[in-house]
Amino acid sequence: MRIAILGPAPPFRGGISLFALMLARAFRAADHEVAFFNFASQYPKLLFPGKDQFDNALDANEFPNYRILTLWLPLSWVKTATAIKAFKADLILVSWFLPFFAPAYGWILRRCANIPKVIVAHNIAAHENWTLSSQLLRYCFHPATRIVVLSKATLQELKQKLPLYIAKRGVQGFHPIYDCYVQVSQTVLKSATDLLFFGLIKPYKGLDLLIDAMALVIKQIPEAKLVIAGEVYGDDSIYHKQIQALGLGKAIETHFRYISEPEISSFFGATSLCILPYKSASQSGVIATAYSFGVPVLASDVGGLGEYIIEGETGYLVPPNDPEKLAIAIVKHLQNKPDMRSSIAEYREQYSWNKLTELMLAT
Repeated sequence: MRIAILGPAPPFRGGISLFALMLARAFRAADHEVAFFNFASQYPKLLFPGKDQFDNALDANEFPNYRILTLWLPLSWVKTATAIKAFKADLILVSWFLPFFAPAYGWILRRCANIPKVIVAHNIAAHENWTLSSQLLRYCFHPATRIVVLSKATLQELKQKLPLYIAKRGVQGFHPIYDCYVQVSQTVLKSATDLLFFGLIKPYKGLDLLIDAMALVIKQIPEAKLVIAGEVYGDDSIYHKQIQALGLGKAIETHFRYISEPEISSFFGATSLCILPYKSASQSGVIATAYSFGVPVLASDVGGLGEYIIEGETGYLVPPNDPEKLAIAIVKHLQNKPDMRSSIAEYREQYSWNKLTELMLAT
């Protein structure tokens, strides 16, 4: 089968691009032919709050990679649809996570009328407010043969946001555990003491709540340390000021920048707990990354996050927007330091990329 993956792929950085790459590898392992129909430019510079859109550590040439789509240039939509048909795709796989993509995606899918289409919905409602988001969602999803979501919560959201004739095409999938990172020794993981907040930093991810919680944690465990690793979309000075105001300069180490793939193991190899204090969520690739290193996760019980955590076995759940409950869970973990690696390993075996690709092919 010839599979066209439409959306961000290497060299574009970020979880969606990496997710597409992992899917492509799984399809290839099953003897399918894969090509990326990728962006020439993903965002206009004026709309992109980060410093750079590319991760040069990712190999952009591992698969055929047609970098031809520019979302705000309709002529590129024509070129993309033409290229997909010239590829003679048997299936189009679409990476969805932002209403900004809807006009281009919806137009392209309609021009590929006789090809089955699977939308991989990383979320349904965007974390930020978008004008006409419901209409954009409907326009993009209407041509889909199947809509694969990555959590029960997202499937429910699909049913709430879209009419039945579209929502009934929804199928619940899952976010597989990454197996692409350089692994660190189990001895290092077992002896690790640091706490980790990892990934792109936006307001909905609740870093401010975690910083407040750390002020409570160090009252009971003065040597506790939090490492923050990820680029802030916006002004990082608000977090520096909060850390200084709470006197947490020695307790919190900040790396406010994009963390490329080769660096990831150094951060997860030095942590005993990855913390996701999110205020809202659908699911999270950060959990999949943490589990790939055998690191348990402490997360807010919002959206689909709770579906990926087995309480006391692969991590912990706390109520959202509650720094005190977050601090209590952190202290409990640091005092007991439970070894959850075997439970995480069992969980990891159940959620493979191969199983997800089989679900996507069952159109």
